[in-house]
Amino acid sequence: MTDCSATDAKNISGTFELPSSAEEGYERAMRDAMARMEKGFPMGEIPKLNREALHDRTPLWLREPR
Repeated sequence: MTDCSATDAKNISGTFELPSSAEEGYERAMRDAMARMEKGFPMGEIPKLNREALHDRTPLWLREPR
């Protein structure tokens, strides 16, 4: 049987703690991302277009300049 030194015990315990801390980091990142999505992002003003403007089939070269 081999002796287990204090540094070996620290190294072993560090490997067991890594998954839980990685899992906590993942969960925190997910919560932060969801909070940002729920808050929304400023997208600027959305132009108000009517149906005709959205579905205009007039070729570009025949349209009048705005």
